[in-house]
Amino acid sequence: MTGNAGPGSLVAVSGGDSATSKTRILAAAALDIGGGGLLIDLIDLPADALLGRRRDDAVDDAVAAASSASVLVLATPVYRATFSGALKAFLDRFATDALADTAVVLVATAGGPTHYLALDTGGRSVVASLGGWTVPTVVYATSADFDDGRPSEAITHTLRIALAQARLVGGAT
Repeated sequence: MTGNAGPGSLVAVSGGDSATSKTRILAAAALDIGGGGLLIDLIDLPADALLGRRRDDAVDDAVAAASSASVLVLATPVYRATFSGALKAFLDRFATDALADTAVVLVATAGGPTHYLALDTGGRSVVASLGGWTVPTVVYATSADFDDGRPSEAITHTLRIALAQARLVGGAT
């Protein structure tokens, strides 16, 4: 985890499969746009603890930070028309209604445009199962939405809109 979290905070979770993934790039961009916060990179957390096979302080701390955020960005690659297994395993560690006071921004990266509804069908329902509220605007990016490894202006604009919606509800500064 990098950055700081606290009351009124912004936390971004990257469910990407590498430190250089487009998913992580968008999660970090959300923090840049939002004025800072905490980045939780799921690849840095022990898999056995994410799967609930053992307890680990790093996973416990990440869950606590994410569930106490005012605004939570969940960034995931889309695999097989849904969010990543790593993100699912992470969210499975949350208590019932852990996101009750949290505005959630859903962000996805994918190889193409065909699974753009994955966030609406899978992402919104898993957040709702934890008592959270997802903002109306989702961010769905394909390789075409990146210029030299950076998010295009169009994707950055969409991310700004989603974060502004979250701030209205979540109160993050």
